[in-house]
Amino acid sequence: MRFLFVAIAVVVQITETMGFSLQMSLDRSLAVKFPRDFKNIPVGTDYGCDLDARSNRQIETRRLSFLENELFEVLKTAVQAKQRPMFTTALIAGDNVILDALAKMDLLSKVPVVFVDTFTLFPETVAHLKELEAHYGFKSKVYHAADCTDKDDYHRKYGSDYWATDIDRYDMLCKVEPMNRALKEHDSDCWINGRRRDHGAERAALPVWEGKKLNPLAFWSFEDCWSYLRKHAVPYHPLHDAGYSSLGDQHSTVKVDPKVWFTYGGERSGRFQNLVNKDGTAKTECGIHTEIRRDDLSIKK
Repeated sequence: MRFLFVAIAVVVQITETMGFSLQMSLDRSLAVKFPRDFKNIPVGTDYGCDLDARSNRQIETRRLSFLENELFEVLKTAVQAKQRPMFTTALIAGDNVILDALAKMDLLSKVPVVFVDTFTLFPETVAHLKELEAHYGFKSKVYHAADCTDKDDYHRKYGSDYWATDIDRYDMLCKVEPMNRALKEHDSDCWINGRRRDHGAERAALPVWEGKKLNPLAFWSFEDCWSYLRKHAVPYHPLHDAGYSSLGDQHSTVKVDPKVWFTYGGERSGRFQNLVNKDGTAKTECGIHTEIRRDDLSIKK
């Protein structure tokens, strides 16, 4: 597939330690502050020196090749075996792996890409969506609160801190219902998403095939995702360069110490800050996956 590049894009040359160079197309206005050259992204593995380093990198290369082949095979099966597969993205590292794989397989014309705008996201998130649309030549399906036309309308009706008033109602209004509506409108029988086991908590035992949900990266690690992004020079979220390991709502997402990024559950450790469930437990999910059934993709009653 030929990737599309627009006039506002700049091309970043990336020279890898393996001795080859890659190119990444970026939006000029974002690239000034967030170059996406991987220099600010930590590396989880201590490769060692000399023979150790060479051997460890060779093992990593073989592992990534295996994971890529499995990912491509799962996505191919999804398109062949299912009637209406749909991919939802939050534009974080793992999601960009899946998006790039769909593009490489020329499947973006067959698999709709859905994005939920909560109207409380970082501005860089929405900008990155447009950047990816230009890079890969697709148009996403954007969903948001049903009774709001745009962010200003949302603020007029609910205020800027509705999430602080009732987090469950906020999640249902801005996340769960829009996602469920997208699934219904596309009548999807295969919801492709980027959840992984190493996210921890409710995701610790995820399978790849889960009813009408498909988790193609279930057995990947966060470091695997970054190895893929580096190898293929995939444009990644600007705020990863600023220290955010994962991105969600601006009011509840913080930067994460680079030493924590690749620990178990570390990627999402900066999410849902200071938020609790009604039973007093720490919040680890927004409800999109916990409130939407895997068997028929309906909202739990």
